Amino acid sequence: MAKDTKDLRDWLPTIAFFGGLEDATLTRVIGMLGEHHFERGAEVCKQGDAGRAMFIVRAGEVLVCRDDEAGVRRKFVRMGAGEFFGEMTLIDVQKRSATVIVEKPSVLYSLGNRDLYRLFQEDTQGYVMILQNLCRELSRRLRVTNQRLQAMASEVDEEDDRTLIRPAIKR
Repeated sequence: MAKDTKDLRDWLPTIAFFGGLEDATLTRVIGMLGEHHFERGAEVCKQGDAGRAMFIVRAGEVLVCRDDEAGVRRKFVRMGAGEFFGEMTLIDVQKRSATVIVEKPSVLYSLGNRDLYRLFQEDTQGYVMILQNLCRELSRRLRVTNQRLQAMASEVDEEDDRTLIRPAIKR
């Protein structure tokens, strides 16, 4: 199925990740996007696997989960149209941090790390704008996480000197 480029041209700028892009950059990015159709229950990506692309939900709904040390799957967040996931793979070489499962039949678009590198080579200004948008989104998500951790910490007995998280220090 061919991508509806007019629809994407109208829709993508409404998503924070693609905000502020010049028309030429937006056209270039649309040409890089892969379109994927998934049925309910399909696994889009799996925690621990190598990642090479991020995904944008065009239609449907996905569920982001993590398996804990005991192998129990914990549901983190539902994502619908206009939301995206897997963006960390565009900036680091770590394995996937979560599993994403399709809850409702979905249409997803992917943007790979090679695509982003090609954008860097062809359109540095557009590349920088996308990276700025990515940094803003990661910062926003970190702030939400901090608020949730603060709420969890307030539930811990004040006399208990344990903390919820210890910073990872590489030596």
